[in-house]
Amino acid sequence: MAEPKKIYDDLFIFEMANSHQGSVEHGIDIIRAMGKIARKHNIKAAVKLQYRDLDTFIHPDYKDRTDVKHIPRFMSTRLTYEQFSELVNAVRAEGMLTMSTPFDETGVEWCMDQGLDIIKIASCSSADWPLLAKASKAKRPLIISTGGKTIEDIDKLYNFFTHRNCDFAFMHCIAEYPAPPESLQLDFIDKMKRRYRDITIGYSGHEDPDSNVVGMMAVAKGVKILERHVGLPTETIKLNAYSLNPDQVDKWVEDILAAKSMCTLKREGQKYVSQAELDSLRSLMRGVYAKKDIAEGEPLTTENVFFAMPCSEKQMTSGEFKDGKLFASRAYKTNEEVLEHPKITGVGIVRGAVHDAKGMLYEAGIALGDNFEVELSHHYGIPHFRQYGAIIINIINREYCKKYIIVLPGQKHPFHAHKVKEETFQVLYGDLDVQLEDGEEKHLHPGDMQTVLRGVMHAFSSKTGAIFEEVSTQHMKSDSYYKDPEIASLDPMERKTYLKKW
Repeated sequence: MAEPKKIYDDLFIFEMANSHQGSVEHGIDIIRAMGKIARKHNIKAAVKLQYRDLDTFIHPDYKDRTDVKHIPRFMSTRLTYEQFSELVNAVRAEGMLTMSTPFDETGVEWCMDQGLDIIKIASCSSADWPLLAKASKAKRPLIISTGGKTIEDIDKLYNFFTHRNCDFAFMHCIAEYPAPPESLQLDFIDKMKRRYRDITIGYSGHEDPDSNVVGMMAVAKGVKILERHVGLPTETIKLNAYSLNPDQVDKWVEDILAAKSMCTLKREGQKYVSQAELDSLRSLMRGVYAKKDIAEGEPLTTENVFFAMPCSEKQMTSGEFKDGKLFASRAYKTNEEVLEHPKITGVGIVRGAVHDAKGMLYEAGIALGDNFEVELSHHYGIPHFRQYGAIIINIINREYCKKYIIVLPGQKHPFHAHKVKEETFQVLYGDLDVQLEDGEEKHLHPGDMQTVLRGVMHAFSSKTGAIFEEVSTQHMKSDSYYKDPEIASLDPMERKTYLKKW
């Protein structure tokens, strides 16, 4: 089997349902057609079957009825366990993942006996608790469709499978066949991603087979799994209104991959700005020019400079100009381009760090209110703050104390301990590495906690940036002491900057 969790990422599911028409030969033809498409586009794909033990799934009195929806189709397309095994082997031969939707407990047993990679729970079965209990014991990755389910229903499913330590993903789905565009509610994907942050969210579509815009929009919403019904029409077999033929599947995959490319960040976690983009923008920027002759050492002000395009590569831009804050390093003639540039200052470093910290809080959804104090710890000076330090937001300091601590990407807070204070950290956002004096190192993620007892040396750092909550006994000034003598020799005011507002 493929590794759980990762098995869900960038997964295309080809739902065969009853499109095999009860014929193993026709089913293998569909599988081979899907295999060609998977290899053409080099995608991770699964073919999904449907398992029902019709001897027990349908009430004995109804098996021969033709007036009850679905039963005639199920009976006319019936396959045995051995025939399904042939289809499973064909899927494996095509290099695709094996998958089935069991509609009863026997179907789950078939999935387990055949060693399928994934078990899918259909929307109509996602409140079938006897079936869910059986599936939860299968120790297979699960994908659960949520068509017709409210957020309260989905919460129950999340807790049910989480408490049983199952690997699972959710699929946003509208259980109308076909599903009209006005019913799709793709914004619900955003809610699912926020609410169930630790699992993968996908989209199972039943819309018009000739329109791929819905799937592309779902990708833009951040889904990692996409599913469509597929089939292979012949002179005697016609597909239903929501199933795709091989040509439509090929175009669907092509458009989905295009949407993924459009949405994918070129650098992990941040926007990549290309040189072509910079050159394009600079060609439209205004540069700083001398309005009159400027002497060396003279301040640059709105009285002696003006802004106009073009702006050369080495020239100061209008956006870099600070009225009266910059000085001419040499003399400039009237209309000459000014080549000065702002220098890095402590104020600039602090302002940039504060902006980054506020952005992290916004992204984490943490609201501070109005009553707090901001403390910047810069143990080796403000110029090195991005490497060593932290931003501490003091919320409450009574007999108990609460703080938020923000560690910028790549930043480290050096080894220190407290004489009086005992503290517990809980990560709210990002990744945090905590080192203890005995050499133990903890790698913490959102929800993880670490208690630090009095007198225990500890340090922390983050690769991508972190926000954690510190709950402690009362904070006392001069309670912290540092392992590095250079830091220990500093007055607290030399390594601290306090901000009342930001």
